[in-house]
Amino acid sequence: MSYKKHTNPNGIHVLNVFVKKPFIESAPDHESTACKWISGELLTYYHDWFIQESSEVIFDCNSSGVPHKHAMNKIVDINNAQK
Repeated sequence: MSYKKHTNPNGIHVLNVFVKKPFIESAPDHESTACKWISGELLTYYHDWFIQESSEVIFDCNSSGVPHKHAMNKIVDINNAQK
C-alpha cells in the first residue's frame, strides 16, 4: 500500500473503506470500478504499525432512494517506524 511510504514517522492514518460481506447485497448504486476490499484486509497492510483503533460496522443507507446496507472497516494507525 503506497500510503505508508508517504507518511512521516509518527504520522497518523485514518482509513475507512467499504467491505464486501457475503450476506449483504451490493448497493443499488455501487460503482463497478470501486476497490473491492474484504473484511480485515486493511489490518494486513498495517501489521507493522501501531493500530490504535480498528472496527467494522454495518449500517443502513438510502443514498440511491432504495434502502440497503453497507459494511465498512475503519482503522486508525500511527507510523512509529524509525527512519
